[in-house]
Amino acid sequence: MSQLAQTQRDFAKAIRNPDKPPSAVATLAPERLQVYQELFFNNVRGFIDNAFPVLHSLYPAKAWLALQTAFFRDYACHSPYFLHIAEQFVSFLQQYTLTAEDPPFLAELAHYEWAELYVGTVKATQTVEPLAADDVGTAALALSELVLLSAYQFPVQQISKDFQPSTPAELQCFLIYRDLADEVIFVSLNQATLLLLHNIQQQPGQSLSEHIQQLAPMLPQLSPTQLTAAALPLMQQWAAAGAIVRAPDIASGSDSEQIS
Repeated sequence: MSQLAQTQRDFAKAIRNPDKPPSAVATLAPERLQVYQELFFNNVRGFIDNAFPVLHSLYPAKAWLALQTAFFRDYACHSPYFLHIAEQFVSFLQQYTLTAEDPPFLAELAHYEWAELYVGTVKATQTVEPLAADDVGTAALALSELVLLSAYQFPVQQISKDFQPSTPAELQCFLIYRDLADEVIFVSLNQATLLLLHNIQQQPGQSLSEHIQQLAPMLPQLSPTQLTAAALPLMQQWAAAGAIVRAPDIASGSDSEQIS
């Protein structure tokens, strides 16, 4: 490593951890170094505050600042884009060891809040054909790239200052998509519908009946006919909103790696 590269690395370490700056930057005037420390941290802090308003509201100011500081100091972000800071914060929380100050639903609530930002800003990489309601039963199906499927052990959609569950409850499943008017929509799902949508996402290009046949052994209490009758209106509704699309000729999943 060149001397310049080492100096740059030491400077970055001093910005990320003001309490333990490398000795190589000891000659810098503290007030000058502090300008960079505050500038970088406050930018990151601002994005986290804006992306996670509910989570932020649950924390005392000192504890929230400590959590943001730990992220800024300890987590190695790999994207240069400000828009990805929230996603990196969610990844950090999925590896983070909870303290007495942290709620047990910390990582799940953060993911739920991030999902709206992700779906609202993700860019499609493929042009897809609209899918008419009459074609949903026979067409090769796929999920739009502007879709996220999520499941949580805590009722994240209900959490607030007045409701903070301490233990997991019934699994909460969601379809989160951006509709044709660019609105982000959250739809609560039962586990059977989540299984169907997940199957479509993982195996695009198959018809609804093919997906039903694959899922039928997992849901023995319902016949394929019953499953189809329940699923078809939902698939038609989501096709009209742009969440279900006609699969491209070369079937492929979304190129975007999603946190689950």
